[in-house]
Amino acid sequence: MNKRIISIVGARPNFIKSKVISDQLRSQRVEEVLIHTGQHYDFHLSQTFFEGLNLKKPDINLGVGSREAGEQIALMIIGIEKAVLKIKPNAIIIYGDTNSTLAVAIAASKHFIPLIHIEAGERSYDDKSPEEVNRIICDRVSKINCCATKNALNNLKKENLRTSAYFTGDIMLDVFLQNIEKAESLEEKVPKNFILFTLHRAENTNNRKKLRAILQSLGNINRQMVWPIHPRTKKLLRIYRIKLPNNFLIIPPVSYKHHLWLEKNSKRIITDSGGVQKEAYWLKKPCITLLNKTGWTDTLVGSWNQLVLENYDNINVMLSKKVTGKPNIHKFGDGHAAEKTVKIIRSIF
Repeated sequence: MNKRIISIVGARPNFIKSKVISDQLRSQRVEEVLIHTGQHYDFHLSQTFFEGLNLKKPDINLGVGSREAGEQIALMIIGIEKAVLKIKPNAIIIYGDTNSTLAVAIAASKHFIPLIHIEAGERSYDDKSPEEVNRIICDRVSKINCCATKNALNNLKKENLRTSAYFTGDIMLDVFLQNIEKAESLEEKVPKNFILFTLHRAENTNNRKKLRAILQSLGNINRQMVWPIHPRTKKLLRIYRIKLPNNFLIIPPVSYKHHLWLEKNSKRIITDSGGVQKEAYWLKKPCITLLNKTGWTDTLVGSWNQLVLENYDNINVMLSKKVTGKPNIHKFGDGHAAEKTVKIIRSIF
């Protein structure tokens, strides 16, 4: 009997991770049904990633779009439940810690469909972070938890999830290693020695005072900021009536390969993205993270990644801090996480 796996994506990080898993499933002749929730519906955040990474076209697109979190998750659950009842999969693959991931976990668990959670076990121990809540719930209800790091594996062991936990390495490292030499330069002209800046998390963008403080602090830095701006954040800047400092160059969201080029050619990186933190570390680019905590604690060693802790006036000082030692990319596996993940899936199902 043929095995049928549903993979569900919805946001930019999901698209990137799903690429190598889809390739491995195809090579192992496992039937995959790809469902796109539509959480990221903007062309630059969705379609460009499917085209740029040559991803499989979604079999189903729920088209949920941008909404308040509760309404968005509820609509996803309804759509996913209908698809699951029709397709009757052997298992469902979920990625990371987005609203799409949480919605799938709830829908699948109600129908006792086994879940495979990729990038499981990461913990920031910040209960106010929506992503932290999402990943904890998903880990609890998943039959297979694939861990990107040994720290994540140990977290699940401490939480009595030992029997479901496997160390596979980081799926994103697979994609990174396959594409870093294929990074594509932008058509937009960017300044020399620029700092790459990304910002999208709700705890930073939904708070007018905090967002203003971040941008004002960065405006005092004597270096150009290149910001591929998230459509939602751009909308909030308009609603909040926040004027950008003169040292900012705003560009539309970019494809994965373009983003790698920006990371590779930047002087430093300032972000609140978990994925960008890791890519900065792998590229040996000093990074400042606009969060109080991070699940990727390996990146903090040697000050390759520094947490702002809401002390935005200190960013200039942090930029001048020297890093020590060398990043250890092997903390995130050997670049064969997808192969190991699919091998685990096949052995169990």
